[in-house]
Amino acid sequence: MKIIKNIKLDIDKDVVWRYQEYSRKKVKKPNQNILQVTEEEISRGDSLFKPQGIYCLLKINGFLSEEEIELKDGYILRFSSSIIEQLKEVTHLLVGVVTIGSSLENKVSELFSQGEYLRALALDAVGSVAVEDFSQKVRNLARQEVIEQDFQTSRHFSPGYGGWDLSQQEVIFKIIPADKIGVKLTKGYMMLPQKSLSWVIGVGKKVSKSFSEDNYCKNCQFKSCKYRF
Repeated sequence: MKIIKNIKLDIDKDVVWRYQEYSRKKVKKPNQNILQVTEEEISRGDSLFKPQGIYCLLKINGFLSEEEIELKDGYILRFSSSIIEQLKEVTHLLVGVVTIGSSLENKVSELFSQGEYLRALALDAVGSVAVEDFSQKVRNLARQEVIEQDFQTSRHFSPGYGGWDLSQQEVIFKIIPADKIGVKLTKGYMMLPQKSLSWVIGVGKKVSKSFSEDNYCKNCQFKSCKYRF
């Protein structure tokens, strides 16, 4: 089990605007006021990020069915058949949880309560971009560790996306002591703080190359997503 902290996050302004449903390349472009507010909230967000991540590598005991994988210590993860197809050659799973903490979302709530809706929405978008960036950085670190052991890796999968049922969060939280980085799971399988992400990555000697690129938008079947890159 490894805990990662204190990584510098990179906030892409274009992605922050896209989370607010704006784009310089589309009809709905951000005006000067929105541009200024976004810049200011990116600066504010930098002081509110408390990034922490935790992950581990677990050996796969076997594929129990067309939808179930049994891991070491008896943990069983249930996936959609399309994800199982992408994991059929893996021998291990990297399992991780990351967060940027609760400070940013507390500030967002404060801004909403003060009627600062534009700033609240901008800061919330900054938080979404931040946790995605941190998650990718932690995944890259985890991948590098196993690549140095002559393994290959699949793209990542997160509960609630790509046909993977959100209820599988419960299994991930049994595997990962996420409380060590201040993350808890609600009865509805939502993570607190909200700006948190969980994922698994397939690891093996012969991972299918067609699925190895870590580009969620490229592999996602939801082609009309407004956040699509």
